[in-house]
Amino acid sequence: MTLSNPERRRCTATRKDGSACQAWASKTTGFCPLHGPNASQIHVDGGLSKTRAHMLETRMNPKLKDIVQLLGMAAKQVHAGQITPQQGSALASIATALIRAVESAELEMRLAVLEVRLKGDRNEF
Repeated sequence: MTLSNPERRRCTATRKDGSACQAWASKTTGFCPLHGPNASQIHVDGGLSKTRAHMLETRMNPKLKDIVQLLGMAAKQVHAGQITPQQGSALASIATALIRAVESAELEMRLAVLEVRLKGDRNEF
């Protein structure tokens, strides 16, 4: 069973290879989102999600984001002369210790979960 809507149209743009775009068009512009007036912004936004900074930010432990922001702010303050390099170094040392503590606690938690699962699997045999 094919559902067809006579009001829906295909995009009127052509692709780089010269073939017609097969995407559904907007009623107002006659183009799909990738060929319409906001196409460049859509392409930029799509590319940003592939950047290392974005991937790092989305995959980073939420507990560590504050520490990373603090380190970034401290680096800017050292560069601007608002705090001394020694103060920035002290903050970096403290932040490193905090990061290691958080990572260690998470690793311990993950290991405990695996041990519980492994014991559960042994009881099945």
